[in-house]
Amino acid sequence: MALAPSSGFDANGIDRDVNTDIWEEEDNGGPGTIGEPHQPSESETGSSEAANPTPTNSALDFALGYHCEHPVSYDSGHLTFPTYWRCDDPPPSAETPSDPPSTQKILRHAAVTIHAEGAGIHKQPPNVSYTNKRIPTIVSVTNPTQTHVINLLGHDITITLRATNYEWNWGDGAPNTVTAYSGMAYEKGMNPNTDPKLIRHYYTPPNGWRSRFDGPYPDATRTITLTTTWAGTATNPFTGETQTINGLVTTKETTGPFRLNHLLISNTDTWEESQGH
Repeated sequence: MALAPSSGFDANGIDRDVNTDIWEEEDNGGPGTIGEPHQPSESETGSSEAANPTPTNSALDFALGYHCEHPVSYDSGHLTFPTYWRCDDPPPSAETPSDPPSTQKILRHAAVTIHAEGAGIHKQPPNVSYTNKRIPTIVSVTNPTQTHVINLLGHDITITLRATNYEWNWGDGAPNTVTAYSGMAYEKGMNPNTDPKLIRHYYTPPNGWRSRFDGPYPDATRTITLTTTWAGTATNPFTGETQTINGLVTTKETTGPFRLNHLLISNTDTWEESQGH
């Protein structure tokens, strides 16, 4: 029986497993009537030194001991056995499968096999966010790339994930911020309100609080959630092809709850003082 690629691979890894279902048996023979093996004609078997590929032949498979994708015939020179059949392909094995998995299938398998980490949230200030009009919360990511190794059919394959899209949910009902940029941490000398390299968000006081005339500042917390979309890249060890699939993996992570607070502004260096500078 011929070996053929599995047609039922599920990208979610529910019904199929690539390691066991990369190939499945099928009853199709070669050209001609479906389900019937193709028999070589006299012109095919009588050619001398012409190493032409021949369709599936169950008798030939039996003689060789395994299915050969490219059997070839030679003139043996003997009257008893004038035609000699030989397989130029090595027997199928983990190293040389008769029908190797595609790079796309390898990546889809990796998507349900590896445990992708989040991009890593870096928040400033770390444990609190201020609700003053010109004191933003600044975020960035620490790990925009990551690598994983999977083993498939005896081969270790490196999967490289690269973050391509970030969606920041601020936890206060404001619209999400969506960007392809990983952001950067605030550094002394930068303007936290205008520097284009910073990803910022301004929180507002909870419960309509405006000043101390409204009483004590309310106790409230917020949680930032980051959803990251990753592109996956791998090199097929069987074919040498390198392929990238966008949106291969999505991760979600949070900061955990942090409290809101409001500063009394006394000078223009409030932001840097809040950062410990």
